[in-house]
Amino acid sequence: MKTKLDDIILNHNSTIRQSIKAIDNNGVRGVFICDEGELLGIVMDSDIRRAILKNVDLDVSVKTIMKTNPFVISDRLSEIDTINSIISSGKLLVPVINANDIVVGYYNLNDILNDIYAINKRKSKSDFYHNERNILVIGGAGYIGSVLISKLVSLNNNVRILDLLLYGKDYLKNITQDKKVEFIRGDCRDEKIIQKALENIDTVIHLGEIVGDPACSINEAFTIDVNYSATQMIVDQCLRLGIETFIFASSCSVYGQNDNEVNELTPPNPISLYARCKIESEHAILDHHSNFFSPTVLRLATVHGKSFRQRFDLVINYLAIKALVEKKIQIFGGEQWRPFISVNDICKGIIAIMNSDKKIVRNQIFNLGDSNENYTLNEVSSIIKEIIKDVEIEKLVDKVDNRNYKVNFDKIKNQIGFTADYSIRDTILDFNKSYLTDDKYSDYHHAKYYNKYCLA
Repeated sequence: MKTKLDDIILNHNSTIRQSIKAIDNNGVRGVFICDEGELLGIVMDSDIRRAILKNVDLDVSVKTIMKTNPFVISDRLSEIDTINSIISSGKLLVPVINANDIVVGYYNLNDILNDIYAINKRKSKSDFYHNERNILVIGGAGYIGSVLISKLVSLNNNVRILDLLLYGKDYLKNITQDKKVEFIRGDCRDEKIIQKALENIDTVIHLGEIVGDPACSINEAFTIDVNYSATQMIVDQCLRLGIETFIFASSCSVYGQNDNEVNELTPPNPISLYARCKIESEHAILDHHSNFFSPTVLRLATVHGKSFRQRFDLVINYLAIKALVEKKIQIFGGEQWRPFISVNDICKGIIAIMNSDKKIVRNQIFNLGDSNENYTLNEVSSIIKEIIKDVEIEKLVDKVDNRNYKVNFDKIKNQIGFTADYSIRDTILDFNKSYLTDDKYSDYHHAKYYNKYCLA
């Protein structure tokens, strides 16, 4: 049943908190802010999430976050012109106004697209995916993406990379030499760039973000733009273009601090801006009510291993190379649990989701990892000591990282059949071999290996 117009209109004297309640109740993801029926602006759930990320007082006027020049449709426009205009705009909720700017109706993009989908009864693109896909990897030149690209190409996929190259481009030639790879240098916050990147694409893998707490804290407004607002816009454009498969890389850091083992049903407890942006992005992705859009959220365990774009601001990588070069590491606390996964296994998991039955993965959240790869930091240090025997381990109990989460990965194992091929021991051995044979990464302090230094 279509939502009544009165349930979408909110008085201009309302607060942000009241707009949240109205959006929760009306089910169309937004409200029109009006003064005696005259349209003043629009507030969408994306505006609410952005305000929450910025810690805005929810009891202030809703006018402080509304869009004051929204896309509107005249009540004098024909139905076909109206539908074409709305689809072209990509706007989810569009008010219909009369000559006096009074709201007299509305359109919901999801309803329009669902109707078109039903009328055309188009055959699912997934029927053709067994041979070849056209895949856009946003952030495809990064730590995970640069490994993923080579694996996707080896499976006979056409891959387009969209990346701003915030972390440099020296390693780019390693992943763009294949004729099945196309590279676009661009900002995922730019709607025109996204529209260009999405042309003739059937699958989107979204890895583009500012990664890690230190990097996210450098410029919080920039982080919110990249890690949340861009995701919302990208999803809206995917819906407009009828793209079916969308895979989003979230993080197990959303669990924050939990004393008990957590799974996908455990309420998140984020303790950083990075994790909070992940939660809001998950909502933005999964709140769509579409008959054809098939998004999947993957909450990644803490990644480790070698990549074309190497990082040493990841705990396993950092401790391993520091132990090799300096023969001494420090453990802050030690009893905290962390789930780990190799970069190769992340790629394996993404590809498994991409090739899974849509009935299983559509609108689902999966923790991506392996329950056997949960370790306390003390256990990590013991494994390092077994492999790099001459390392000294200093434990600092007065400087504890408060993140603590032991993660259950049964859902992805039981429903997708995913288990990890590599352990943290494999990665430590790999770094040990590289360092001993050719002194590789002895310059591990270099800024290129650390996200926060690349952005500073």
